[in-house]
Formats: sequence, C-alpha cells, structure tokens
Amino acid sequence: MTQSPLSSQQKRALHVLGFLFLRMGQFARARRLFSALVTLDPGDIHARCSLAYACIELEDGEAALHTLTGLGPGDPIPGGDQTLYLLLARAHRLLGEELEAQEAAAAFWKTRSQDQEAS
Repeated sequence: MTQSPLSSQQKRALHVLGFLFLRMGQFARARRLFSALVTLDPGDIHARCSLAYACIELEDGEAALHTLTGLGPGDPIPGGDQTLYLLLARAHRLLGEELEAQEAAAAFWKTRSQDQEAS
C-alpha cells in the first residue's frame, strides 16, 4: 500500500478549504479539490461524498453516482446513511431516473425517522 503524499494535517486543511468552496457556492473549485483528494486516497469517504455533492450542484448526476459507487448503508459517511440516500436521490433525479430517486428518497426518510426515534 502506498502512502499518501499528504500528511493528515494537510488533508484536513484541504478538506476545510473544499468545504469553504462548497459553502461559497464555488462548486467547480470544490469539485477539482475533492477530485484530487479522491485520486490521492480513493478510500477517503468524506472527500467522495463532498465530491458527489459538488457534482450534483454542477448538475452532473452521472459523475456523482460514479463517485458514490461502492458506498453503502453502514459506511462511515459524514451524516450517516441519510447523507448517502440524499445524495443518491439527487443524483438519480438529475439523470431522470425517477424510480431510483424515489427509492433513495424513501430510504432517506426512513433512516431519518429511525434516527429521530432513537434520540
């Protein structure tokens, strides 16, 4: 296994910068940054979800779904399964895949309800 050329502190700083780009609506810049982070570390689930979000905001549902490939319920995703289902619903909707979008949205609401009941 090859070691990342970035230290954990550098990766954390780049994540923060990418998050700031997202918050400022600079989705193309965020996409480039998170894409680089995913290239350096494909196992970085936070970067993958952030990249998918940037792709969705840029109306590139295909790239968002590609980025989310391999992620599933129970993975340590920021925001939990709700985040995954919401990203999937939005990406499928962009591609006009209404049934898949509705299924992902239903899973989102189900996990949200379960989380609220557990609180």
